[in-house]
Amino acid sequence: MIRSLERELGANLLVRRGKTMLRLSPEGEEAVAHARQVMLEISNISRISVEKNNADHGKMTIATTHTQASYGLVPAIRNFKVLYPNVTLHMRNGTPAQIAQWVSTGRVDIGINARPQQLPTNIVAIEAYRIDRCIIAPTGHPILKLRKPSIKDIARYPIIDYDHDAHTGALLRNLFINAGVEPNIAVTGTDATAVMAYVEAGIGIAILQKQIFEGLSNRRIRTVDASHLVPMSATMMLLRKNAYLHGFMYRFIELVAPQWPRAKVEKRL
Repeated sequence: MIRSLERELGANLLVRRGKTMLRLSPEGEEAVAHARQVMLEISNISRISVEKNNADHGKMTIATTHTQASYGLVPAIRNFKVLYPNVTLHMRNGTPAQIAQWVSTGRVDIGINARPQQLPTNIVAIEAYRIDRCIIAPTGHPILKLRKPSIKDIARYPIIDYDHDAHTGALLRNLFINAGVEPNIAVTGTDATAVMAYVEAGIGIAILQKQIFEGLSNRRIRTVDASHLVPMSATMMLLRKNAYLHGFMYRFIELVAPQWPRAKVEKRL
C-alpha cells in the first residue's frame, strides 16, 4: 500500500535500507503532516454533529503542569463542573514543550502553561493570568525578617530548586547567573507540593508562585514577596488554529480567563 502511494505521489515517503524501513523521508513527513490535518478536520466535523445533539455532554482534554492543575485551575474547574456535570474532563501533565506538541497534533483540546520557547506554527497562545512569586521559608527563618531580600541574601541559605523543565526553576537559575552568585542547592523538587514539603521539613528555602499559597493556611511556612527579584510572568492558554471547539470549551476558557469571551477567542483562532 505504501509503495502504491509512493508511485501515485511520485516520491519516496520512507527512507529504506534493503527491506528495512528506517524513517520518514522529508516528503513523507510533509505527507503525514497533511494527513494529520485532514484527520483533525474530520474530527471537527464530528464535533459539530455531537454539539448540535448534545450541547451539554462530551469530553474535554486539558494539558497543563502539576502546579496549575493542583492550584491555579482548581476554582475554574470547580465552577465548570457545576455548569457542565455531564462533561468528562481529562487532565494531562507535561512540560511546556510537550503540551504545545499535544495541542498542535490534536491530542488535547487546550494547553495551559508558561509559554514555551518555541511554538508550532498552528498554535495560538493567549494570556490567561499573571503570575507573581514569593520566597517561602520555615516559620522563624532569618530570611523572613528582610522586607526585600536580595539574591545574595537568598544564596546564604540552602535552596530547594525546581526540576530543570519547570519554568520557575529556569527563572531561579537565571537570577543567580545574572547576579554572579553560586547557589547552595540542597534538593531539587519535582513539583510545588514536593518543594513545600522540603521547606516545611527545614531543608531549605524556595521561590514559588504566590497563587499556591492563596487560600492555604500553613503555620510552618511563611512567605516574603519576591516580585522585586523575579519578573512577573504569565500562564498562557494554547489553542490550535482553526480548531472547532465545543461551546462548553469556550465557557471553560472564559472561566479561566474572563478577558477572553467566545467572540474574542474565535477571532484569534
